[in-house]
Amino acid sequence: MFKNSFTEEIKGMVFSVDLMLALIIITVILGISADAMDIASSKMEEYSHASSMERITCESADMLIETPGSPENWEELRDLNGVTPGLAEINPDTGEIQPKTLNIRKINRLKEYYDELINGRVLPPYCNSTLVIYPVDESLEPIIVDNNSVESDSTEIMVVNRTVLCNSINTSVLVFIKDVKDDSYLLEPEGLGEKCPHDGVNGSSKHSKVDYRNRKPGWICCYFRVTQDILNSTDFYIITEPASVDDQAACWMIDRPENITENTNSFKNSPIPVNGRLKECMGNESTAVLWLHVFSSGNPDQTFNTYLAGFPKGTPPEKVKVQYLNPQPCYFVLKVWV
Repeated sequence: MFKNSFTEEIKGMVFSVDLMLALIIITVILGISADAMDIASSKMEEYSHASSMERITCESADMLIETPGSPENWEELRDLNGVTPGLAEINPDTGEIQPKTLNIRKINRLKEYYDELINGRVLPPYCNSTLVIYPVDESLEPIIVDNNSVESDSTEIMVVNRTVLCNSINTSVLVFIKDVKDDSYLLEPEGLGEKCPHDGVNGSSKHSKVDYRNRKPGWICCYFRVTQDILNSTDFYIITEPASVDDQAACWMIDRPENITENTNSFKNSPIPVNGRLKECMGNESTAVLWLHVFSSGNPDQTFNTYLAGFPKGTPPEKVKVQYLNPQPCYFVLKVWV
């Protein structure tokens, strides 16, 4: 009787110990599972936040690059209320957006009012950002639209890098004479029916057309319109490409039918300022049609491009470069963080 009671008591104790061990193991497993769930939840939250920030950054970059903004001429408005910025260039002839090409006037306007135009209109108001456009050609300066320092406690910074075309300076080209080596170039420009004023009358020398095919020297002549207002806001230069002209006979002149000149000027290895000559030709008139005449020896191995180009008034001489006359490949770098 006593033996059976003792045996049952031992069995009860073993059961209690087993139960306690089982409860301890279950508690440990639940604790580990809870930690794992917390870690997984934290990872999912971090991933969701990173994914959301990446989406916001990409969509914001695409909005700036692929749209001209609303309204399309927002960069010309004084009142920016209701404006949604976009930087895309619009082809003035077709009215269509030029793919991946940015408008420097829009960029400069965005630079002036960056926080006002970006926060709450392009990016959520709780986001911080920087925007810099780096030309692929390292000899050209980057366009710093906004370059606020990244906050030190920011753990995540989203970066979007897009390849675009962009002109760093708001330049204009009045005349472009291409190094044509065949007979396709017209002496008389189309449009206004203008003809080179050097036609041999009144004692002036006749400007016969250059003939590269037969290596005969001659001229290429183009007209352009200019106004006193443009001269007051723009510095004009004659620029060649390449900068060094090998043709020793090459020269240029600017005149108008009412004031023909026979004085020629040599090309240099640097841009040639011509505002003084333009004002001299215009006199007191508010607008005029002038002519640029370029002479060549006719050697097809020594051809060169000639530009009559305008830069904003006061542009530093080191920035007067042929690269600024056409959009250049650039890296559009947008950084976003909270």
